[in-house]
Amino acid sequence: MDFNLSDEQQMLQDSARRYLDKQYPFSVRESIVKQGGLSLDKWREFAEMGWLAATVPQAFDSIGFGPVEGAILSEEMGRALVLEPYIQACLFPAAVLEHCASVIQQTEWLPVIGAGESLITVAHSEPESRGNVAWVETRAVRQSDGRYRLTGRKSIVVCASQADHLLVVARSAGQAGDISGISLFCLPRQTPGVSLESVSLLDGTPAADVLLDEVDVPSHALLGEEGGAYAGLQHAVDKAIAYQCAQVVGAMEDVLALCSEYLKTRKQFGVAIGTFQALQHRMADMAIETMQARASLHRALAALAGDMTAQERSIAVSGCKAQVIKSARFVTAQGIQLHGGFGITEEYRVGHHYRNLVLINASLGAQDYHLARYVNALQQACEVAARSQ
Repeated sequence: MDFNLSDEQQMLQDSARRYLDKQYPFSVRESIVKQGGLSLDKWREFAEMGWLAATVPQAFDSIGFGPVEGAILSEEMGRALVLEPYIQACLFPAAVLEHCASVIQQTEWLPVIGAGESLITVAHSEPESRGNVAWVETRAVRQSDGRYRLTGRKSIVVCASQADHLLVVARSAGQAGDISGISLFCLPRQTPGVSLESVSLLDGTPAADVLLDEVDVPSHALLGEEGGAYAGLQHAVDKAIAYQCAQVVGAMEDVLALCSEYLKTRKQFGVAIGTFQALQHRMADMAIETMQARASLHRALAALAGDMTAQERSIAVSGCKAQVIKSARFVTAQGIQLHGGFGITEEYRVGHHYRNLVLINASLGAQDYHLARYVNALQQACEVAARSQ
């Protein structure tokens, strides 16, 4: 897979960076945090520039870009510390609909996401899921009239309070951990029986636990086939993780730029501290980790675009997240130290990158989960190879 950007992709990246540099400086971000962590005006601007429709298939009146373009935009969002939930309320739900819903349902909802007409977020993770897509305890019981009754709890749903609709993952058969029996429902947030326990995340983003207390939903709220959502949901989660990794790589690039500038201007003993060889070595280590993270991201994007099996694709994405989080922890922690420890304070961007990293690590499975998953897959492959010899 060629990861040299095409002219069109380069234009996309350049335009996104110019816009965010001019319209989303750190001072604007601070004001959005004070206003609740989400600017609907900015969201509409993203829609006007076509960003919300970037990964929606062309058949649905969209640009028809793919995972690479989604990653390009996610990287620029990470670099600029954008608060708006571009992945959670755009790329992720669009991927869920693309891989789980029927064509008629996709025709109804994908253009809505692309136009920014409705804020849709995915209520998937649960307190005990820990990144396992099949660990769904929320129940969907089909009634005699064809309607469904949903009961359960979804944890840390980003922007749930601001969302117009929720894509709720529930189990219509089997037990937690089974890949069969998982269903997907689209319902208005104001549906009777849906309640929220709102929280503000570490970076100021609004989120909530979603409580479903015998929520009565019509049969047409079911997306796709009953009990058959696992494969599509796993594919969508793989894409979302890759986009999150791109966001982290963008943050790492910004940390490098911030540290480089700081070392040129901060003086000690009458000279810029950037002339100290020990700090130059530290910057070199940070640059190496950033390149390693980007290489892992490229491999994950190649897996999404290639002809791998679903299992191979997911394992490649898990390996990507494990490596990217490891590298980003080093880079952001070093960035804070190079700022003399002051980098952790509210006034310095580098500390906000570290906080975002903590949140991304906790979303869709932490580093430990994905590392163990990747290592187990490698071990099984080695055992198979050994038996075949």
